[in-house]
Amino acid sequence: MEIEYSAGGSKTLVVIQKNPSRANADVSDHTINRVLNYLYRNRGKYSCLKEIRKVVFLNLIPWYETYSDRLVRMQKELADPENLQTIEAWLSTGNPCIIAWGNAPKGLGDPYGMLAEQVLTLLGKYGNKVCHVGGLTRLGYPRHGQIWGYSDALQPIKKM
Repeated sequence: MEIEYSAGGSKTLVVIQKNPSRANADVSDHTINRVLNYLYRNRGKYSCLKEIRKVVFLNLIPWYETYSDRLVRMQKELADPENLQTIEAWLSTGNPCIIAWGNAPKGLGDPYGMLAEQVLTLLGKYGNKVCHVGGLTRLGYPRHGQIWGYSDALQPIKKM
């Protein structure tokens, strides 16, 4: 999903989340709204949030499911090659990226961890500036955009 953020900006920011929920090109959802509000409220505080023209939302898992614990039935198709190609295409441009995929859905720990590592490898390959909001989760994943606090720090990722 691509959202025109500011007519005066010139940069594209990539945000990689877990999986699509309710948002589409016509209707937003709580997570998209929260992320956009975070970006707006912190645009003067962090250099990578200045001059954003467009925000591109991508997902580790391309399958639409509001309740991510139901993704276990998609286990074999979790790492969709076409989705990974789309992620790589956006990352290959060198755009800054905020990772925000949260913990693995129930029952998908290993395949989810491998998928996250594949995306982190792509980020390293293309040298994108990579950040996450707030601290990492107890399991070491970047916090999901739905639970960002507006005063949470935007931090560079330490491991890649």
